[in-house]
Amino acid sequence: MTDSPRKLGIRAKMTLIFGLAAIALALSPFLRPALAAHYSLTIDPQYQSCLPWTSFFVRYGPVKPKIGMLVVFHDRKIDVIANGQHILVVKYVAGVPGDRVKITRRSIWINGHYWGKRWLMPWVHFEHLRVLHPGQFTIPDGRYLIMGTTPGAYDGRYWGLVPARNIIGQAWPV
Repeated sequence: MTDSPRKLGIRAKMTLIFGLAAIALALSPFLRPALAAHYSLTIDPQYQSCLPWTSFFVRYGPVKPKIGMLVVFHDRKIDVIANGQHILVVKYVAGVPGDRVKITRRSIWINGHYWGKRWLMPWVHFEHLRVLHPGQFTIPDGRYLIMGTTPGAYDGRYWGLVPARNIIGQAWPV
């Protein structure tokens, strides 16, 4: 004869839930800084997002970027249009070391696959930008092409490749 698992009554379930909530509340001053160092929820501050989502769950720490992965990064070239604020950005990894990039006057191709339009934005004359000019190149080791999904996205089309050291986490849409 086997023992079947005991089911908790509603009173026991409520006691368990409130007990766990009380423990979590009591420990929150100690746990919050530890969790915040590795995880966060973030909202895209842009007026018009260059991704289909505006909220993300972020895990900070080392990342091995892969094509299609959403990553969190910082680059000083972004500070200029953010009024000098040190902001973090979430975008797709579109190209990794060894990938072939072809840029025409109107489009960008990665490994022979169309990525999107190359829409020149009004601020491309800023000195801090390293606009990817028409031509072909191979992404070097330690660099990544990071892009949004809209033609007007302020992304690698306009500020070039991002060093691996600037990628500080991975993101998932919420």
